Amino acid sequence: MPVGVVIPVYGFSPYLAQTLDAVVGQDTPPADVVVVDDGSPTPVALPPEREGRIRLVRLDERSGPGAARNAGVAALAPAVDLVAFCDHDDVWSHGYLAAHARALAHHPEASILTGDTLIVGPDDRVTGEQWQGLHRGGHRPELVLPTIYERHPLCTSATVVRRSAFDDVGGFDASLPQAEDLDLWLRLLADDHGLVSVLGATVRYRRHPSGLTHDLVSLAESLLRVHRRHAGHVRETVARRAEAADRRGRAAGLARVGRYDEAREEYAAADALLPPLLGERLRAGVLAVPGLRARVGRRRPYGV
Repeated sequence: MPVGVVIPVYGFSPYLAQTLDAVVGQDTPPADVVVVDDGSPTPVALPPEREGRIRLVRLDERSGPGAARNAGVAALAPAVDLVAFCDHDDVWSHGYLAAHARALAHHPEASILTGDTLIVGPDDRVTGEQWQGLHRGGHRPELVLPTIYERHPLCTSATVVRRSAFDDVGGFDASLPQAEDLDLWLRLLADDHGLVSVLGATVRYRRHPSGLTHDLVSLAESLLRVHRRHAGHVRETVARRAEAADRRGRAAGLARVGRYDEAREEYAAADALLPPLLGERLRAGVLAVPGLRARVGRRRPYGV
């Protein structure tokens, strides 16, 4: 089945050329590749050697990753049956698309295929942070949905979606600044679309200071919106654990930007949902000590 690739980008990306090289250099090349410039102040330019093989779509104003990916999917050639997403700072391994094709041959009913994620830093070195993925093979939607809800184990740049399923559920929710991918996976699973975890399809997912996930407050607030939206699909205990984790993530983000009183309130709200572990109690207590809490705020998320 023909595969199309959608790559959103905003502003100058020092990693875009490497991302494009990995996409077009696949043993099984994609049928179409669309880079979406999400309203960058200075228009994105493709590397000269890639012009002609890759199409560039520019949005008039910045609309966020969900809207940019939706625009990319809409711009793909009509013959494209599968959509592979890859962010401008991530890199596919050799054989990435071929591994997805083999998995689809064994699981032709699947609408979502996802591979492995290896986390690297700005210098492309492995950070040591572990991404908790799924075990290999097919997963029944109703059984895997609670796991996706709570752990968010699917990396967007490692995931391929059947285009018809994507269109059926309305694509990404463009109103979400982050976690729009989790929202899409949950809607697909709730609509009974099958999921397959693919062996041999690896993406190098890059952590860097300009990445969206470094804004911990926005990420946590978006996750909270998504978890509340889909809470009816999981047990109450699962929903409570997820909300507590979201609130602790928001508290960590607030502490990083010096909003210590708000961070303590958020930790307290999380503790009311789920009793904290020892380390979590210590972090919350540190925020009451001016000299120590400043150190917490200086810590970099994810270590990069």
